[in-house]
Amino acid sequence: MNKPADLNEAQWQAVSHEGSHLIIVAGPGTGKTHTLIHRIIRTLKTLEQDQRILAITFTNKAAHQMRERLEAKVPQLWRRVTVGTFHWFALSLLREFSEYTPLPKDFQIALPEDIQGFMGEIFSEKSPVQHKQVLEEISLIKSTRLVVDADDNYQKYHRFLRAKGLIDFDDILREAFILLENEDISFKVRQRYRYLFVDEYQDINLVQNALLKILTQEGVLLTAIGDPNQSIYGFRGSQVKLFHRFIDDFLGSVKLSLTENYRSTVNLLSASSQVISKDCGHEVPQATAKIYDQGKLVIHEAATDRAEAEFVAHQIEQLVGGISMFSQDSHRVETYRKAQRSFGDIAVLYRLNAQKNVIIEALEHLGIPYTVSSKPKVKKEDLKELRQDEKDEILLQQFEETLSYNIEKVSLSTLHAAKGLEFHVVFIIGCEAKLLPLDLADMKGDPQEERRLFYVGMTRAKEHLYLTRAGRRQLFGQTFFNPPSIFWEDIEEDLKAYENSKLHRRLSKGKEAEKQQLKLF
Repeated sequence: MNKPADLNEAQWQAVSHEGSHLIIVAGPGTGKTHTLIHRIIRTLKTLEQDQRILAITFTNKAAHQMRERLEAKVPQLWRRVTVGTFHWFALSLLREFSEYTPLPKDFQIALPEDIQGFMGEIFSEKSPVQHKQVLEEISLIKSTRLVVDADDNYQKYHRFLRAKGLIDFDDILREAFILLENEDISFKVRQRYRYLFVDEYQDINLVQNALLKILTQEGVLLTAIGDPNQSIYGFRGSQVKLFHRFIDDFLGSVKLSLTENYRSTVNLLSASSQVISKDCGHEVPQATAKIYDQGKLVIHEAATDRAEAEFVAHQIEQLVGGISMFSQDSHRVETYRKAQRSFGDIAVLYRLNAQKNVIIEALEHLGIPYTVSSKPKVKKEDLKELRQDEKDEILLQQFEETLSYNIEKVSLSTLHAAKGLEFHVVFIIGCEAKLLPLDLADMKGDPQEERRLFYVGMTRAKEHLYLTRAGRRQLFGQTFFNPPSIFWEDIEEDLKAYENSKLHRRLSKGKEAEKQQLKLF
């Protein structure tokens, strides 16, 4: 088979590789999903009659998109690919082989209201913040240890769930791992799925890694694809070191890289590469921009968070060509003049959800439509009349923060929820110490993971990237005076364009003083 015209040489090498496990390092905009789909389709055509492919994603949205693309490309074969998240697949195993588990046949996934009720009952002396800390500690234990030396809080929580026939999100993976230690069950699953594909491999945790080790025995081949520089879910137990040790975990593996970037312009790619290359702890493959426009990186420093929000809103107004509103027959009518961009081309990203309120006020003041990333809220009464598979699908979605993209609205999103998306124009607000990297009150991020998170935000932008900060910010009822984020320092000055920025004036004064000193010699 010859190389298809829509694959470059590196992509084709990954698609056509045979005979061993494969890990593909694919940076932002390098055609990761495109390559994976082509490889799945090529593998589909080699399957024996009773064999299937298992394709694992990390979000329900990504799974849905993969199914759609497979159905469009191979309408006769796509149903032989089982596509879902790790948790969806693990839950399907627990349902199918429930008699081999210690769980009741009709076990359910715990809702937030179930867990909150338990915390209030058992830990009534603790504050809501302490409740959150206890639950986070239990979750990390479940996702980062195969053998649990459970403390008292863990035991109380575990007994509460099982007494009510409940499991939580982390239990889904743990119980599936225990189930697959039954050799008869794991043999059946391996006979069914002879090829495994895992997207976003940098986000796996230790339990997911252990599941894959069981499923890839007896000649089952694994293809994993991802980018260690986009590993941003350490708080959920993911460990980027698992990506780097793939070749040791799955013997005989081959490692390939995709480095041609089809998303970001030259300047934006250079700036993001400079940020991620600093203190990342491993070699970063050098990406090549295939979009030859230079692009623009704008730095803006505002006096306050409200001034920052107003700057963002007015920039958006200019980008869409201005907004005029007038009343006609008592109806509100909007007209757009010389639009350079649509609202759907633009995203505003932030580290904490608490930052979005002031942005929303500024957008609403100018009549700019927006959509906000969020997690669906599920209540028991919503589930009463549904089939079990429908309940499971809805309950799994409650753990996933997603953005409902709309071409008529500006996207407001946390940096975490923006992963996997792309926009012509991106604003990252709050580029300041305490927020990026996060080190605020009882919230502290791992410095390297925070750097990767900033990189993820930068690489969402295709043409224009705005990095903004506020000299004074109100958050959680407190006032903060924070200097610029240390990540700004890693970007060469020649790549930055300053707009109405005090920071730029200070730098200019510093350069002028330096010139004057040089004249003395």
